Amino acid sequence: MEFFESLSQGFAALGTWQIVLSLLVGSALGIVVGVLPGVGPGVTIAVLLPFTYGMAPLAGISLLLGVYCGAFYGGAVTSILIRTPGEASSIMTMFDGYPMAQKGQAQRALSLAFMSAFIGGIVSALLLGLAARPLAGFAAKFGAPESVMAILLASLCVGKAYQRQFASAMMMMCLGFFLATVGIDPNSNEQRYTLGLQGLLSGIPLVPVAVGMFGMAQALVMVSSPVPTFDSSLIGRAGVSWRAFLEPFKYPKTLGKGLFLGSAIGVLPAVGAALSTSLAYFWAQRGAKDTTPFGEGNPEGIVAAESANNSNSGGAMITVLTLGIPGDAITAIIMGVFVVHGIVPGPSLFMDRPEIINGVLSALLVINVLILVLLVLCVKPLARLAYVNPRILGLAILALCFVGAYSAANSMYYVLIATVFGVFGLVCARANIPTIPLILGMVMGDTLESAVRQALGRSDGSLMPFVTRPISATILAVM
Repeated sequence: MEFFESLSQGFAALGTWQIVLSLLVGSALGIVVGVLPGVGPGVTIAVLLPFTYGMAPLAGISLLLGVYCGAFYGGAVTSILIRTPGEASSIMTMFDGYPMAQKGQAQRALSLAFMSAFIGGIVSALLLGLAARPLAGFAAKFGAPESVMAILLASLCVGKAYQRQFASAMMMMCLGFFLATVGIDPNSNEQRYTLGLQGLLSGIPLVPVAVGMFGMAQALVMVSSPVPTFDSSLIGRAGVSWRAFLEPFKYPKTLGKGLFLGSAIGVLPAVGAALSTSLAYFWAQRGAKDTTPFGEGNPEGIVAAESANNSNSGGAMITVLTLGIPGDAITAIIMGVFVVHGIVPGPSLFMDRPEIINGVLSALLVINVLILVLLVLCVKPLARLAYVNPRILGLAILALCFVGAYSAANSMYYVLIATVFGVFGLVCARANIPTIPLILGMVMGDTLESAVRQALGRSDGSLMPFVTRPISATILAVM
């Protein structure tokens, strides 16, 4: 009963025209950026973040959630029709979707992808509603030592997510932690690493860093890269098949595997949807009902990949809402909306601002329905967006980044920070150094520092609470 009460309260919280408009615009924009190769939700959310400052908290969060979820759907369109994944998480969809399209089954492949993603999104939202409150109750037992250990565990997960780039990922995570210490020390009022610059007294703001690292850097990559070529002959066959919408239910085991992996991996910090879709795809090959070889147009490959892809969103939001630890770079940027409005994600949020929690749950349900309707009505014109020249698109994104960075504080100082981190992000992209850990480190840095100080202050500098308290010791053992 409590779940249904929360759901009804959440729908009531979405009842203003500003939030309804945010849901619609965010969903449509998410589909568009998913279809456009090379853009992605991270770039779009970073650009939009400054513009959410003047919005109500739930309206801003709804806008960014719409982009977040819509991009997962949109990425399947180009994966199937032009063999160009709009998102990294859509690569596995391409393996069987494109061969199906070549066989004249483009509508069937798209319908399979959309319905599987829809099921994943709905299950993900329901999981958020059912699991978030119990997890928040457990997280309420966390003291300073437990918070420190939880953040260190999240950092270790980041390193495991980049196994082949472990050293560079941990270096960027530590750099993020360091950047979070810049400014005036909240305890002693001493200046730390400000280099005598007035602008750094209040620290390095997250918004221009995110705009630079994700928006500007990707725009510079698009402008400086050659224009890709692809076979666009299949775009004219875009559409949906009503019969194929029901086909995912013919493969309940495959669907279950995708939903399980997507939801479980979505909770892990920095791992992201790409890993869950890969694991679900290869797991689905075992005991597949359809005899078509995987990679040659097996529908179960699409079902596994897309259900795992879209079930990540709810899992990623669980850690944000219950622990205040972002599941990936996108949820880290979404946390910026909470912070700007003075809302502290964590267990206390369920008592202090229940309308936010309930609103996020209901928004995820509404967003998935809106996206499915928009795709059914507009899939063919949306597919034609793949023709857009990425260099022109990159210049447009670059212009929006400058405008967004300036509007965040009406200051050229923010533009300067965004530009510096944009160039730094471009260098990292060329050197194959992951940038997501830096953002995660900046988001968690303040919490880590305050928790360490609080834990050591109460124990007179002793490290024993980290190993003697049951929850803290358990997390240490897991690490």
